[in-house]
Amino acid sequence: MTAAVSAFVAAAMVLSGIWLAVRDNATGGTAPPVAGAPAIPGPSESPSSEPGTAPTMMTVKVYFHRGPADDPTKVVAVRRSVPRSPKVATAALTQLLAGPTQAERAAGYWSVFTSATAGKLRSVRIADAVGYADFNDLRPVMPTAGSSAGTAAFLAELDTTFKQFATVHRTIYSLDGDVATFYEWLQLSPPENTMPPLAEAQRVARVWLAQVAGMRNIAVQGSQWRSDFIATVDIRTRVGEGRSVSGPLSRVLLGKTRTSFTVLGVITDTIVVDRPAAAITLSDLAVVTSPLTISGRALAFEGNINIRVVQIHNGTVRELAVGHVTGGGDVMRPFTGQIAFTTPSTDTGWVLASEPSAYNGAVTKVTAVRVAFTHLPG
Repeated sequence: MTAAVSAFVAAAMVLSGIWLAVRDNATGGTAPPVAGAPAIPGPSESPSSEPGTAPTMMTVKVYFHRGPADDPTKVVAVRRSVPRSPKVATAALTQLLAGPTQAERAAGYWSVFTSATAGKLRSVRIADAVGYADFNDLRPVMPTAGSSAGTAAFLAELDTTFKQFATVHRTIYSLDGDVATFYEWLQLSPPENTMPPLAEAQRVARVWLAQVAGMRNIAVQGSQWRSDFIATVDIRTRVGEGRSVSGPLSRVLLGKTRTSFTVLGVITDTIVVDRPAAAITLSDLAVVTSPLTISGRALAFEGNINIRVVQIHNGTVRELAVGHVTGGGDVMRPFTGQIAFTTPSTDTGWVLASEPSAYNGAVTKVTAVRVAFTHLPG
């Protein structure tokens, strides 16, 4: 009798356990594992990798500079393989702060970020199309980031890496949670709640190119934010019969003001001005005197490059000098020359190198470098 009762109780316990498991699964609960049965991962878990298999990976893009440092806003993508994570923006910024690898540096990549900045990312958050990134104090390990070129290169890499994600339209950065300290370090104003639209950048670029560079029939090819403070506008001129021929591409670099933009420079790939050197902030502008020496590389029709020195005062453009230099007519070739200019009445001005159209002599592309006629404070 005792053996029969024991067998009945054991059977009842097994059946009760099965019913409980069925009930819990039906209501979304998790039944306790049956002794000797294999463990089943829960909904938020992943099965372990089989012995000898690699962990699941994903690819992120970071943006570094490559080649000559002639445009601090120009960056290119580098792909990195990292452990899979739902925090893709955090993974990308973490890789960015580690700087280029030895192999990447050997391939010509360079960055303001190095091994000294690795691990300095504290947090990343995205809300309402704004990306927030907080860092440990970077100032001791990035002493050159506060210069004009350093700031432009720093924000180009950081913003382009962060804004590659469709959910990030603007960025706000901080050091140890302090937004003001970050932007004071870079000698910039903290981001405002509103930003002038890119349509305003296009308008300013078109007006400046027409009034200062003498361009006509301008067609905007595209525009974009390069950072919270810098935008670019790509343009071509239309020449030929019925304006059917598109001229070369010129890129206008603009800095954001409170409600609009101001032109910081213009570049084109086939007219490169090395001297005077381009700069963004007033204190870093090249100080020029007459006669001005200009040098660089160019590819233009019959090698002809027109040179102008101008000043702008209360919206009026005054031409101080006109000349020309000769570059390459078939490939990029170096040019150099001197041009004397009359005494300016402003502290700053522009040196413009442009190519005339073979069709009608109109300006088809231009590189413009802002210069100072006297030393300016920061």
